Amino acid sequence: MKKEQMPLVQALFQYIEEGIVRHHMPGHKGGQGFCQEILTNLAQMDVTEIPGMDDLHNAKGAIDRAQRLAAKAFGSHHSWFLVNGSTSGIHAMILAACPPGSSLIVPRNCHKSVINAMIMGDVSPIYILPQYDMERGLATQITPAAVKQALESNPDARGVLLVSPNYYGMCADVEEIAHIVHKKDKVLLVDEAHGAHFPFNLKLPSSAGELGADLWVHSAHKTLPSFTQTAYLHLKGQRINKDRVSQILSIGQTSSPSYIFMASLDWARYFMCTQGQDLLSRLIDKLMEVRELLKIDPGINSPIRSIWPEVPALDPTRLVIDFKELGLTGYQAEKILRQEEGIQMEMSDHRYGIFICTVADTQSQLEKIVQACQSLGKNHRKEGNDPFTLSVSREIPKQMMSPRQAFYSKRGKIPLIESQGRISASTIGAYPPGIPRYCPGEQIAKEGIEELLLIQRGGGNLFGVQEDSYVDVVIE
Repeated sequence: MKKEQMPLVQALFQYIEEGIVRHHMPGHKGGQGFCQEILTNLAQMDVTEIPGMDDLHNAKGAIDRAQRLAAKAFGSHHSWFLVNGSTSGIHAMILAACPPGSSLIVPRNCHKSVINAMIMGDVSPIYILPQYDMERGLATQITPAAVKQALESNPDARGVLLVSPNYYGMCADVEEIAHIVHKKDKVLLVDEAHGAHFPFNLKLPSSAGELGADLWVHSAHKTLPSFTQTAYLHLKGQRINKDRVSQILSIGQTSSPSYIFMASLDWARYFMCTQGQDLLSRLIDKLMEVRELLKIDPGINSPIRSIWPEVPALDPTRLVIDFKELGLTGYQAEKILRQEEGIQMEMSDHRYGIFICTVADTQSQLEKIVQACQSLGKNHRKEGNDPFTLSVSREIPKQMMSPRQAFYSKRGKIPLIESQGRISASTIGAYPPGIPRYCPGEQIAKEGIEELLLIQRGGGNLFGVQEDSYVDVVIE
């Protein structure tokens, strides 16, 4: 096989050959979370809607039975398999709950898929700012009080969307917020993409469905042994029409769904129901040891418990390491750990590194984190180098038009550095985590431009910004 003639194949095989320790998604960690029988027969399992295989968009056989088992496992009244990722689930939640011309209350640090759904459905966002920890440079969660105020100020809003947990494992007070939302006869949607493992161990935070969500989405590939692009959408109660959700999913998802993807969703549910509790307990205990060992090295810190009143729970399986006291940004630490220690973390930012740890990780792979970080502190400490602090999610840009109006307006490209005062025609931000700095219809400000350029210079990746640093703006 001449891999040099296949650039992507070559890149993938090179990554495999390097033997990198994968502390990133997908949660099966290079196949460690699958049984050998599935891995051996992947090509044979790649079929289509032939007799006996059922139809995702009209499930009455094997897929229907698998989805019913998923609903039981995740505590929903109905669950759908998603083969276009949790993004398709977020789109379906918003389009099912919000008719064109309506509005939805959302946290400012929502994922870009939320904004894209609003463009498609002609839904207007009403933003709530999450709390911001200035000392630690972290956006945490929105408060129940902020939700209550937003509902009282916007009585026509269809409901509220939460992001819980966020990328850093911080959970919102979903139960109290659900009480507030339902008291106003509104719907609660939850982007619980990073919490698919929550229902399988009591040491973990409670899942959104247990706490009162009407619709919530789980990204199976993030924390469960399932393939990338697989997710679940769950419904509970009568506030949102089940058939309407199914209709929207049939529009938003491919008409040729992968049976390999769907089978991995079925496997992930089965695996977690049969082994998840014990394996998650071991993972939580081992990560507690990891955090204690990291504390021995001055300058390396990983939160063990929540210190924010708006965050009633932290995901103990989400390892977040603060590199600030080493004088390093997360971007710098990620690069060093990959090149010198053979570890690839999930995400880095101006200060932190995020390691996704799952039931598929081995003890030695978790211990490798401690060894690598200790080496980082010993060999790369930079005294007096104070990493920059971001202002992301601390302000709501001025909204000049709706996301849909801006998206479909006449547009042109100009350098980001010259875009002050212009109206963004696209979604601009850093990925990961995929949180927009500017959404379509918002006026670009000097502070936001400086922040985006700082992220770019620091080693972060931007979306909505072309390689030549041009952005799309509305041409009036």
